[in-house]
Amino acid sequence: MLRPEQEHEFFNYTTGRFLWNERARLIERHHTFNVAELCLRVSKACGKERHHITSVDKSAEGGWHRIFTVAFKDGTEVIARLPYPCNLPKRYSTLSEVATMAFLDQHGIPVPKVYDWSATADNSVGSEYIIMEKVQGTDLHKTWYSMTVGERLQIVERIVRLERVLFDISLPAYGSIYFKDSLSPGTPTVDIPSHANSDGSPRFCIGPSTELLWWYSHRDKLGANSGPWFDSAEVLEAVGKRELLWLEKFGRPRYPQESIYRPVYDYQKVEPEVQRKSLEDYLKIARFLVPDNEEMNRPTIRHPDLSPSNIFISTRGEIAGMIDWQHCVVLPLFLQAKIPSHFENYGDEDSEMHRQPKLPDNFNSLPDEDKAIQEEIYRKRQLHFFYLGATSHMNRLHYSALRSNQFTYVSRLYNAARNPWEGDNTTLKAHLIPIITTWPKVCRKDAPDCPVHYSEEEIKECLRRHEKQLEIDQGMQGMRNFVGVNPEGWVDNDEYEEAKKKAADIKAQWIAEAESEFERKDIEENFPLQDHEEID
Repeated sequence: MLRPEQEHEFFNYTTGRFLWNERARLIERHHTFNVAELCLRVSKACGKERHHITSVDKSAEGGWHRIFTVAFKDGTEVIARLPYPCNLPKRYSTLSEVATMAFLDQHGIPVPKVYDWSATADNSVGSEYIIMEKVQGTDLHKTWYSMTVGERLQIVERIVRLERVLFDISLPAYGSIYFKDSLSPGTPTVDIPSHANSDGSPRFCIGPSTELLWWYSHRDKLGANSGPWFDSAEVLEAVGKRELLWLEKFGRPRYPQESIYRPVYDYQKVEPEVQRKSLEDYLKIARFLVPDNEEMNRPTIRHPDLSPSNIFISTRGEIAGMIDWQHCVVLPLFLQAKIPSHFENYGDEDSEMHRQPKLPDNFNSLPDEDKAIQEEIYRKRQLHFFYLGATSHMNRLHYSALRSNQFTYVSRLYNAARNPWEGDNTTLKAHLIPIITTWPKVCRKDAPDCPVHYSEEEIKECLRRHEKQLEIDQGMQGMRNFVGVNPEGWVDNDEYEEAKKKAADIKAQWIAEAESEFERKDIEENFPLQDHEEID
């Protein structure tokens, strides 16, 4: 039970609801702090008087932090961003994000100016925080749908131009960026020699990765090599070794996290030994997948979540700011090569074949509902087409990596190896198979014969399960889209009751169509859009 002072909206998540496990999500995001002390620190950081503050508003809540806008009498507005208690990694996250923004500012990337920050909650505010300028402009998410085709093309070109700046930055290693003097003695680091303090000492360094998966579910306690790393092979192998250590310490037979996967495994608990074997196979081949072309191994920095809500546009259509650099990491170029998720349209044949997007010939005669559907398809194809086109002209190295089937296979395998094991014994092995079956086309020139072999029967069975899981994933995404929730169960406040009703209707339909008492009981207990047990 919360005390009355803890029930204030400043301390609790109010931006949306969660269709399942809501209590857990709200507890993760509940965070009390000293508002008066925060205001005092904001005032001092801006060189203003505390009593000149006219308002403090909770202006946004993201997946990892809460944002407040502090307004002063003279019209100045300042942002104070406080992470939730569930934010990871502790301390490193804030240390790295502040340093990353300072580093990128020196390279001409439009990032907010930071006035003050604390990487520990051991202060008078009672929280980590970053106090920074408010970017002047409108976030792209709010203007994207009202733009003309020409305006969208201009914005995509400007984004790609800034990405080219990022790709051209010379860095000495892989990991995350920090101020050299902010890390504890003994923390492994690599100096960035091109940036120095006034006394000639290095200002920035590469240190441990702040990518979430290095800290998720006790992974920070494994003693695994979280960076910095000096070559691509070390990067590829580090994630596999980390996941092996986690399985050895925490791996237990369990049901898949996605309850709807249970039929794939005959409703039995899944043994971690199978995933362990796949990780061992991954480690046998990982270093032979490093590109021969050294340019593709360049340490490269990219924005970790280049979504429209993190890009601000000025009234003149220029990019005024790019925010939210949390979890930013430097990786080999071939692993960074991807179309940002909010711009890509894979799964669509026209986009994958890079065809010029166009509306159907009979568009004007279509009913309004069908017109809206076709316009959305057209918009998605446009973004994909514009991004690839701009990248092909402005960032040739990135475009070359994007168009390489070899790097696509390796990147997918790397992602499968680094993802936490949650009772899925199929995905990693399914991504190993195209590598070992096309070994001469994907391995280094000096690689030996492939050291991993699977029988035809083993391959066939694995791919059958994988195809089944992909079908399930596609069905789940369609169901989430219909209900109106994201994978975490989030839904807008105003749409919660309708989403709850839709989910209940789907469950009732499934139960009505069940062919046995066992199926009905399984649906009753394990329907995916309801409260369920969460296993680390």
